[in-house]
Amino acid sequence: MPETIIPDISRQLKRGLVAFLFIACASTPAVSTIPTTTTASPTTAPTTTVTTAPPTTTTLVPVFDVVVDEVTAADLGVTWREGCPVGPSELRLLTLSHHGFDDQVHTGQLVIHSDWATEVTGVFQLLFEAGFPIERIEPMTVFGADDDAAMAANNSSGFNCRNVAGTNRWSEHAFGRAIDISPLVNPWVRGSQVEPPGGQAFLDRDGSVPGLIVGGDVVVEAFAAIGWGWGGYWSSSKDYMHFSSTGR
Repeated sequence: MPETIIPDISRQLKRGLVAFLFIACASTPAVSTIPTTTTASPTTAPTTTVTTAPPTTTTLVPVFDVVVDEVTAADLGVTWREGCPVGPSELRLLTLSHHGFDDQVHTGQLVIHSDWATEVTGVFQLLFEAGFPIERIEPMTVFGADDDAAMAANNSSGFNCRNVAGTNRWSEHAFGRAIDISPLVNPWVRGSQVEPPGGQAFLDRDGSVPGLIVGGDVVVEAFAAIGWGWGGYWSSSKDYMHFSSTGR
């Protein structure tokens, strides 16, 4: 009976197809439609290290300076007069640098014979470069040609038309060929006599005292190099301040 068999087969086929589709759907993984958010890992920005150099300190080295000028009778004032052994045209004014007792650089002035201007300039340059201190260097006109006043003020000086103290003989200073350096700390001494009187405090020749001169030091050697003698080597008296071209 073919009419009844075909429908049964059709129904069986439909049932099998439905079962197949059900099984296929059940075994297929579900696809999620929920959007996902991807979080980027944080990125560390590169760091730059800046090294700051320490500030540069410039140390200025003091430089010796000198100017040599001619002088007139008016410039010399009371330190010169007619009859002096040298005239103004034979003298020169040195304006030069020197270290002071205050650790500062100063400018001083010294009158000297023109024949010795170059050599004496060299001496003071050596003293400057060695850092040797000199309290003050001023022409004797500042002190009215008064040697006692200049010594008491510890002033270093050159030309002064005067006699050797207590004599009628020209001092080497009257020729412009002698220089006294810091006379207060480098006094003249004979027995118990001391000039200037304040120099009593410096009879102990301690070379550590600023400006004090001792045998063989830079001052004595610098003057010796140009042929000048030192009063500190005298025997009958000691003139620790005094240097001259003749040794007197």
